[in-house]
Order: sequence, then structure tokens, then C-alpha cells
Amino acid sequence: MSTLRGSEQPDWIKERKFSRKELETLKEILPFYIINTMHESYSYRSIPITEYGWPENIWNTGALKEQLFYVANLTMNHNLFAVDRLEDMSEKCKQAHLDDQFYRYRDQERIVVYVNSRTNLVLSIFKHIRNSLAHGRFVMYPMGDDTMFVMESVDNSRGSLVVKARMVLRASTLMKWMEIIRKGPEETMPRKRKKK
Repeated sequence: MSTLRGSEQPDWIKERKFSRKELETLKEILPFYIINTMHESYSYRSIPITEYGWPENIWNTGALKEQLFYVANLTMNHNLFAVDRLEDMSEKCKQAHLDDQFYRYRDQERIVVYVNSRTNLVLSIFKHIRNSLAHGRFVMYPMGDDTMFVMESVDNSRGSLVVKARMVLRASTLMKWMEIIRKGPEETMPRKRKKK
């Protein structure tokens, strides 16, 4: 097992400018994931999940998590891997085809993410999406009517970059996730029938 290292100047990020279509996509996505992030410590304009009408304990119930993962067709230990030790990143990235040439395999959505003991899986994914977008460690590839985001989140540890997440997600998935969270539980969660 080994810690996965990232490059200061990744060779998979070749194009520095965005096309007009890419800018239109980013205009929708960036405010939610970076400026209005659910992580209150990352932005003065953050919007906590409770302001969308979700209960504070939503991360404990699993209902929202299941809905978000269903949208992206993510399944634990298939195309979604969570590690609680950075030493496990390299192995899990290999399993998910997110190792050295991860940007070449863009046919399906997948995630490998480090989850520390102070947070949960969904918030970790959203944090690393935010970090990837905010620090420019992503590339957008056209996929028919959609766009595939290839993302990497790194942390500077003693002079070298440690990979904390690699993700391949469709723009439509990122937008559906925004929509689900913004609509709140009243519109997105299945209603329980009252017993007579």
C-alpha cells in the first residue's frame, strides 16, 4: 500500500482555456460547488444543507446519499470507493481505473475518495469536487449531449502533492445533484404513507 502522489503540472491538463460551451456548463456548476458549498468553513457564502430544508441528521439516515448515488449509478466497491487511510488510495484507484492514466477512461462515472473520521462520504465527495474545481485540477470532455468531468483533488503534504480524490462525473450528474439538494426533502424524497 502506498500514498498516491499528484504532479505539480499534470500532463493530463493540457488546455488552459475553456470553450464557450464549457464556460456555459461551468457557469451553472461553479457557484453551487465552490461559492455556495455546503462546507461552512470553505466559503463565507456557504449554504448549509439545513437551509435547503434538509434535517441536520440527513447524513446519518442514508436516504439522500442513496438518491445521489442512484443518479450517478454509483455502487460501493464497484465504481465508488471510500478510503479512510491515504495509504489505500493507490490500490483503490487501480481497482476503479483511476490510476496513472485515469483521464483516458471516461466511459463511466466513478469515484475514489479519502474520507477522514470527522466527516462522511457524501460531504467528502462534495468537498473534493469543490477542491478540484477551485484549484483547476479538472478537464472537461464532450460526451454526446453531455460533458464528462475528470477531476483530481490533492493536498500539499511536506512539499509533495497527495491525491485525496479522483473522480469522473458527468456534468448532468453534478447538475442533478444540485437540483436534488436545492429542492429539499419535500420535493425529492418519497413520501411515507400514513397508516389508517
